[in-house]
Amino acid sequence: MDSNHKKKLLICRETDIICTGGVVFIGDGAVGKTHTALNLASYKKGSFHTADCANLSKSVNLEFDYFILYSNIEKYKVTISSQLFIMPGQKGRAEAGEGLAFEDAVDMYFNVRSINDVIALMLTYNLADIRTFQNLEYWLNRAIDHELISDYTSIILLGTHLDHVISSDVSANMVADGEVFVRQRIDDKLGIDMGSDRISSVEISNLHRTGIDELQDSVSKAFFRAFEIEKVVYGVISQDN
Repeated sequence: MDSNHKKKLLICRETDIICTGGVVFIGDGAVGKTHTALNLASYKKGSFHTADCANLSKSVNLEFDYFILYSNIEKYKVTISSQLFIMPGQKGRAEAGEGLAFEDAVDMYFNVRSINDVIALMLTYNLADIRTFQNLEYWLNRAIDHELISDYTSIILLGTHLDHVISSDVSANMVADGEVFVRQRIDDKLGIDMGSDRISSVEISNLHRTGIDELQDSVSKAFFRAFEIEKVVYGVISQDN
């Protein structure tokens, strides 16, 4: 991230650091992108998981929400403020009057977003449906083509519906291979060397909130890496001393 972006999205005060950025969910329809985003947005309230999941319908629009996460490092309170963008899982463009498909939503995203920087890209799939995992190649390619990945973006392979899985269609080895594939594809297409610390995998149940803590932690780490928070903190401390 260049210095101009940091000046706009990073605020450092005597005992507070505030950073702001975007988190974008992409993947097939009905894999749980909206439910996950709402669980993150209401993390401190801890109430969304009690909602009737049947009321969450397949989205045909660009959805967005907000969340704030807090961390502490040395004497500093770190506040992470993010916009969550949930892309529809319908490929291509939609017919007039049928809402938005992915390409329509991406066009709108670039026009309405107030935050230009994608700090974390969630490649989202259903653990109980291997096709949604295989389709991540398509969604990764669309993210690359639409410049949703920069040299400070972290990638999270997000497996949902953990509560529905008795024997997962998607194995741990497949996910590990997927991480390698994502790294190589980004390197080939964008020339960005994604270190292993910038690609992670999380499995969650939105119904029971299993894994939401881990997902929150992965998002926090993505912001810490992008804004080099520890370097900021210890650089300030070093100067103070």
